[in-house]
Amino acid sequence: MTNLSTECQLTALEQQLLNNAAELVPYLQKLGTIIDEERHIPDEVFQKISDAGLFKLGTPKEYGGYDVSIRAMVEIVSEVSKGNGSVGWVVQIINGNNYNASLSLPSDVLDSINNQVEEIRFCSVLLARKAVVKKVDGGYLVEEGFWGFGSGSKQATHALLNLKDGKSMQEGKAMEMMLAVVPMSEVTIVDDWYTMSLKGSASNSLELKNVFIPDQYVITQEMHQGGALPAQLKRRDRYRPYAQLIISITTGISAILGLARGAVEYFVEKAPNKGISMTVHTSQAAVGHIQYKVGLAAMKVESAHLHISRTIDNLERHVQKTEPFRLKEMAQLQTDMTYAAMLCWEAVDLLMAESGGSVIADSNRLSQIFRDIRGGSNHALTTASTGLELYGRVLMGLPPQHVMTLGAARGRGT
Repeated sequence: MTNLSTECQLTALEQQLLNNAAELVPYLQKLGTIIDEERHIPDEVFQKISDAGLFKLGTPKEYGGYDVSIRAMVEIVSEVSKGNGSVGWVVQIINGNNYNASLSLPSDVLDSINNQVEEIRFCSVLLARKAVVKKVDGGYLVEEGFWGFGSGSKQATHALLNLKDGKSMQEGKAMEMMLAVVPMSEVTIVDDWYTMSLKGSASNSLELKNVFIPDQYVITQEMHQGGALPAQLKRRDRYRPYAQLIISITTGISAILGLARGAVEYFVEKAPNKGISMTVHTSQAAVGHIQYKVGLAAMKVESAHLHISRTIDNLERHVQKTEPFRLKEMAQLQTDMTYAAMLCWEAVDLLMAESGGSVIADSNRLSQIFRDIRGGSNHALTTASTGLELYGRVLMGLPPQHVMTLGAARGRGT
């Protein structure tokens, strides 16, 4: 499925990484059932992804990464996700977290972490379910901490965990996170990821008990981008004030887009040789209402891509001009991502409805896509109802309800 005008916007290196991802798609598609049954990415698959350089997309060049553009990251992760949703989800999460960590952590901390391992891979959970934390000499003691949905934790070398729980984040009272860098050797992975969707992502819960974290490995990150921006920032550092907004783009929508693209391609591939039971039709491809549904599904996916592209264009424009996002712009960015997810989910749902009874088999690739995209679209950063409510509230002059946008309402124009 054509990625609109993306190809001309990628560098030669980014295009090569995209090609690497494309070469893995057939391999990943064959292993879909195994990945679901094992509930994690097999070591062989993980190694192939690593060898292809696909865990280094968001890592700075000085640490052996490729530092690709945000647009390239979306396209490459989307391509991986056409092969398998769980693998794409993990690749997306690790690269988005690596990008966020590189923008958020001090250089001495990054140096220390990257000197410990050959390939850095961050998982993260940005809200604790429970966090009993005490300030002690030289750092923080996490007496008890529990974080849900640690996607990529089985492949991670480090975790980036918010030491604040839901109580402190309620009603927008705390507009910042305390992010702690914790080696995975200190983290207990709780085997509780039993789901209908993204089974192979192994998004298990994470637990800490009586773990000391030195001061230099705990940073404060605002939950919004606001105020005057430092014009002196250069190159990649120019993106630092926009870190939280970038999370919305890099850790949610890419896999969903790829799953929807994969669904359209799969249906189109099968339609010419698939009939419709209890009818005289021997080829779905020759039936008018099927043609209509395929066209509608494809347009939904392409429209989703346009919304994502608009968001990236808006972000790049603000970065280039060192401009803060206004309230309406921030709301639009959040809503673009959630609306794109909704369009992708609707496209897959349309195709499922025309796929007959055999589509309910676990081994059917479209069935797996359907399950995976439903779970992905329910992620907090891609839930359509939350995004559309946000945009509607802002358009009608009401304060936002979205935590990542609340801060923009303080002393900011519309």
